[in-house]
Amino acid sequence: MSFFFRENRESFKARRINRDKEVIGLTQLIINDVEFNVENFEEKTITHSPTGEQLKKIGFAFSVIGKKDYNLYDFFFESPDFELTIVDTNEKLKMKNISHSTFYQAAEISDDTKVVFRIKLQQEPAKEKELTKDQKLMVNAVNEVVLSRVRFKALEEVLEEKGVFKGDELFDKIEKVTKRDFETLKKEILDDKEEINM
Repeated sequence: MSFFFRENRESFKARRINRDKEVIGLTQLIINDVEFNVENFEEKTITHSPTGEQLKKIGFAFSVIGKKDYNLYDFFFESPDFELTIVDTNEKLKMKNISHSTFYQAAEISDDTKVVFRIKLQQEPAKEKELTKDQKLMVNAVNEVVLSRVRFKALEEVLEEKGVFKGDELFDKIEKVTKRDFETLKKEILDDKEEINM
């Protein structure tokens, strides 16, 4: 826990958002060890496409009074990651911060301004899906193709800047060598791949 939150944890609890008598029908959350009684709690399930995992996406609102509490919670929700507990179900989730916004009806925030926070969080996947052997080979092949094109482009630019060739000379030569050597080079690469897989 950071210095800021070690020093301010008790002051968070002391200024607990909404008093107990006002929280009927509200949802209680604990976020990074701080208790929140929130309004407009919404929860939905989404599918994480890389892993197929079912993840929770939640939204909620809460309000504070005054500039001091506004600054405290605005800073709190700048964090990219949260440990969240839904108290009613005792469900514990690792969440990432999707967005947080504020609303208040005043020209500027003073000591008696009510500020409403709206928060959106999404559950982190348990782990990224492990690539299959074929997928890893495909990723490696794509990376090799991209690197080859980058190297070729760099070489082309250097030779052109030095005046080694003009106009379409390079591409004419590439076309000639392709017709002559493409099948031979392709066979060599495929033979090498068969040897690696054995």
